[in-house]
Amino acid sequence: MKPLAHSTAALLLASALGQALAQAPASADDHGSHHPATAPAAPAAQESPGITPADQSELSEGEITRWDPRTLKVTLRHGEIKNLGMPPMTMVFRVNDASMLAPFQPGDKVRFRVERKSTGYFITRIEAAR
Repeated sequence: MKPLAHSTAALLLASALGQALAQAPASADDHGSHHPATAPAAPAAQESPGITPADQSELSEGEITRWDPRTLKVTLRHGEIKNLGMPPMTMVFRVNDASMLAPFQPGDKVRFRVERKSTGYFITRIEAAR
């Protein structure tokens, strides 16, 4: 190829790559693929440090598959999370304090409350399933 052809090809490739990368951050945290097409939009979660909404007592069920106290991340195989309109799946959640999960081990069945914050999905309450 001639130098001009190399430059043109490189410019076209860079342009296409730039457009693709510009769209990536917008969809990187989009969990829309987790929801069926007919599901209603998930309600906006409040970002409060305490448990304030009346529906806070509504807990989802799940099983701990992995727990890393160093990163404050826990992987749960969970049923439907109604307050977020999220169907059953396996997903990583965060906790603010490692002591929340200290009594639990992988394989434990739990009931939990999760809220969506600007930095991800956080477990705000967790207890052993009965």
